[in-house]
Amino acid sequence: MKYKSEEKLGFTLKNFPEKRKKRIIEKKDYIELIQDFNGELIYLITVIPEFSIEETEIINRIVEQIQKKENKINKDDIQREINFFCEKEWIKLEEKQEYFINKTVESIVFGFGAIDFLLKDNSIEEISVIGTKKPVFVFKKNFGWIKTNLFYFLEENIINLANKMSRTIGRRLTLQNPKLNSVLPNGERINAVMPPVSSSPAITIRKFKEKPFTPVELIENKTFNSELMSFLWLALQTDSSILIAGNTGSGKTTSMNALFSFVDKKERIIVTEETPEIVLPQKHVIKLATSDNLGTGMQELIINTLRMRPDRIIVGEIREKKEAKAFIDTLLAGQGKGSYATFHALTGNECITRMKNLGLMEMDLNSIDLILVQKRWNSIDLKKGIKKEQRHLIEASETLNYKGKVMLNTLFEFDFQKRKLIKKNESLRVKNKIKQCFSFNEKEYKNEIKKRKKLLEQMKGKNISLNEFHEKISF
Repeated sequence: MKYKSEEKLGFTLKNFPEKRKKRIIEKKDYIELIQDFNGELIYLITVIPEFSIEETEIINRIVEQIQKKENKINKDDIQREINFFCEKEWIKLEEKQEYFINKTVESIVFGFGAIDFLLKDNSIEEISVIGTKKPVFVFKKNFGWIKTNLFYFLEENIINLANKMSRTIGRRLTLQNPKLNSVLPNGERINAVMPPVSSSPAITIRKFKEKPFTPVELIENKTFNSELMSFLWLALQTDSSILIAGNTGSGKTTSMNALFSFVDKKERIIVTEETPEIVLPQKHVIKLATSDNLGTGMQELIINTLRMRPDRIIVGEIREKKEAKAFIDTLLAGQGKGSYATFHALTGNECITRMKNLGLMEMDLNSIDLILVQKRWNSIDLKKGIKKEQRHLIEASETLNYKGKVMLNTLFEFDFQKRKLIKKNESLRVKNKIKQCFSFNEKEYKNEIKKRKKLLEQMKGKNISLNEFHEKISF
């Protein structure tokens, strides 16, 4: 019976008994984040209940009624369609039933069903449909992976969901094309697979913050500190090239976005990405995206930027030998004012080692001025029984050329006991570039760092947008 209900609706939301809720951690109009008596966290979509077969039949027929209409309707017309159907079929709905049916029909007609309520929660970073008869999981900031009360029992409904989400770009999951990468209208990235490349259909949706973080917000959440951010502000104005390394989900792209608010608003920036993630405040931005269907990979895009006279080049992510080589070539070509990229590595030294393993010459790695390393990890308090997701910049280093070999001068390092960034060494290479660029002596350099640090501290708590921040610090 349960499958018949879901077959009509496309999804199932399971009710969670009140007596099993130990405490409610978060509550909104349409969701609850609860902890049960076993200590497990569960994300509940509460705006839609677990419908009976009769209720799902009503919803299904109302949706069909709307889809048959020649004229498009808007959300305000949903209630009228429900009233028309109920009058025609002599059905009397209770007030709560009517509300739930309205919300469900709206989500199916204008969106993607119940998963819409996960997409609209900005605290969720990732959504994972892992197959049939299993709960959908969400990755929630500060909590990690949490199961929800949303289920898909039929494989065809997962495939239909993936195809509905990717229809704007004309791609579909089929037996001939069992994997799919796409971008949703709001910028979320979707990856979907189905047999034979997976045991069952699965969907992964990576969500992105609609309002990009500013450098001030990265200081507020202690990803960076104000002294390092002041130094990076000067470094970016001095045309230093930066590589941001880290593990998956550590915030590399978020930091890249924020740091580019220090770049002059008149500069020409070329961004090469697999999927659109970089959001910049500058106007003169050209975005290049890879295309598997056309055989255009990251290497071809990076090489193409050499012919586009950029001031700055951003590479969304370096993964392969050819991409790493093409990125270093842009640095060695000396074009523009700097090149920037993200890369998977957990320390600055690991970053250098992995780059060399990709075939790069050690002396060429000196073309990278700064390496920033971010990390995502679980912080566990055994006494309180609390596990929290942590994201911090754990290392900021500059490269130094020592007898043809690349050496790292660690400028800042994260103290895991004190849980804060600690200054380790004075900059040599980048500080010298800054002093030459601004004609600073040592005292003037230190005063400028203090001045910018104070300005960043003064902006804390003022909820300034990225564009507003960019305007405030531009000259």
